[in-house]
Amino acid sequence: MKTNPIKWDFTIREYQIITLILQGKSTQEIADCLNLSVFTIKKHRENIARKLGSTGKAEFRKAIFQLHFIPNPILPQNIGEK
Repeated sequence: MKTNPIKWDFTIREYQIITLILQGKSTQEIADCLNLSVFTIKKHRENIARKLGSTGKAEFRKAIFQLHFIPNPILPQNIGEK
């Protein structure tokens, strides 16, 4: 797994999805929270995985949790709360 510790260039939507993943949400729950299709969430997850250099589900999950993720301050505070 290769990661760039300086910059990942995540989009706002990707930050939202990472935040929800870190909250333990499933793909379906993320889709419901963001009013998007499951297919769209899966594509975003693929893009996040590509940016992180992860190849499998376990590696993706590990990479997400190793980001030492700091929520993006421009995101709505109530994301994921339904």
